[in-house]
Amino acid sequence: MKRRTLLAAALAYPALTQPSRAQPGLAQPGLAQPGLAQPTFPNRPVRLFVGSSNGGSQDITARLLASRLAPLLGQQVIVENRGGAGGALATEPVRQAAPDGHTLVFNNMGALLITPLLHGGPQPWDDMVPVSLVADVLTVLVCPAERPWRSVADMVAAARATPGGLSWGHPGVGSSPWLAALLLDREAGIRTVEVPYRGGGPAMLDLLAGRLDYSFATTPTALPHVATGKFRALAVPTATRLPSLPQVPTMAEAGFPGFELRSWFGVMAPAGTPAPIVAALNRAIGQAMAEPEVVAILAQHGEAPLQSSPEEFLRIGHAERALWGPLAQAASRGQR
Repeated sequence: MKRRTLLAAALAYPALTQPSRAQPGLAQPGLAQPGLAQPTFPNRPVRLFVGSSNGGSQDITARLLASRLAPLLGQQVIVENRGGAGGALATEPVRQAAPDGHTLVFNNMGALLITPLLHGGPQPWDDMVPVSLVADVLTVLVCPAERPWRSVADMVAAARATPGGLSWGHPGVGSSPWLAALLLDREAGIRTVEVPYRGGGPAMLDLLAGRLDYSFATTPTALPHVATGKFRALAVPTATRLPSLPQVPTMAEAGFPGFELRSWFGVMAPAGTPAPIVAALNRAIGQAMAEPEVVAILAQHGEAPLQSSPEEFLRIGHAERALWGPLAQAASRGQR
């Protein structure tokens, strides 16, 4: 596990880091697309269920996507936040919806791949339809500025000195911040206190208030507070330093070789959604995420746009579930 990255098993991933330009098919909003199985798609507002509360990186990115999809589709795209249960609350209404492309879920890797493994319920990756990747989401290890630690080594030393004395928050079991913190516990040989939240926003509020000692947080959520000096960034779990945080070392540079974690946001549809509708949505998402303003906004938050075919998305999902599932399942059995 230590030497494998989150996306190493998905060989297509490097080619997906830049969205492809839109293909023909969505040139005029609201008009039927060639080959669609129904006269017009969409013919009413599209509901986009988001597996997090307001204010976190997932919510921010989903609303950005929705604002760009609406003019492309010629219909409103209504964001509905359903935080909790590791993202499952957002997935269920989509699983039960009519497979006509008007009800979609925008969720993170953990909610779609990891959390279902832990609860033993329906597996979205097996009984829903992948539409497209949307964004590459990075994380950063941060602590409140008033904590005395200036490095990961300092924080790990404090954790070892007081087993069970340091606490960390995460936006949900199965999320990339949760996985990263579990991996740090294992690699550093420390015992800490896990505090779950319904999204990244609430977790950041408690970290800002000093009620948590540290967190792996997604960059859209953490970077504004790093910029104001309220958080101290200790390390990033990536192969190289982030352009947005050039002074912050990687986890490898901080003494943990091979410690890498990336995640993503993606869109899925109900099982049975006709392939032409999935293809039309895929093209619209690709066009939306390729807009220069969208690319610039994501870059400010430390994200990068992604676009994939449904088939590529499915392959990546299967590979990453196999990669991270064992760590998550061990943690759920108390084997941290």
